[in-house]
Amino acid sequence: MEVIVSCTPLQTAADALSALLVQYRARPVLLMLSGGSALSFLDLVQTDVVGPLVTVTVLDERFSIDLNINNFAQLERTAFYATCVARGALAISTAVIPGETMAGLAGRFESALHTWKTAHPNGVIIATMGIGTDGHTAGILPGAPVEAFFGEAWVAGYTVPVSINPFTERVTVTATFLRTAVGAAVVFALGETKRAYIERIQHTESSLAEMSVAILRDMRSVQIVTDGA
Repeated sequence: MEVIVSCTPLQTAADALSALLVQYRARPVLLMLSGGSALSFLDLVQTDVVGPLVTVTVLDERFSIDLNINNFAQLERTAFYATCVARGALAISTAVIPGETMAGLAGRFESALHTWKTAHPNGVIIATMGIGTDGHTAGILPGAPVEAFFGEAWVAGYTVPVSINPFTERVTVTATFLRTAVGAAVVFALGETKRAYIERIQHTESSLAEMSVAILRDMRSVQIVTDGA
């Protein structure tokens, strides 16, 4: 795990992701993108290495048909996504199908991830991630049933009370997936609160139950981009 303190964090995060896309340009890549602030640097990412070998999707989803809430719908609105598609990249959509249940979306997403991995045994999964002000990463929120994120499943769907998060229904990749399937990750986390979580995962043994960002310690090739004090 590498922590990069930058006075130009948007560009630094974009450069880190660009470097990974260049490094793996000859291999199939599943690019899994987080919503929220982690979308903010995408339009600075080098896209001339994106093409038919790249498949784009999200890392976690808010279960909603509202286009202003659904993460994949927000990703579709970015110039980065439009450029990827124009250059021949594929996509795994997590947009909610009319009549689909949360469990149905979780099962569809899990199946799509396994299908991609089976089709591309030499492929690389690259993720962008953020850190919430409550210490969560991906869609693994505090107050969530921690046991749902271990075991064999790559995707979990669950509900939290609105007191924990206004987006109560979530579908996310699991801790198992982050540990075993993701080959490289760029984490974008700005501000004093998020820097405090970075300090904690570097210097304490906080568990996933305490804050899901602790999973970063167990992942391969993680670069955390943050700003200065």
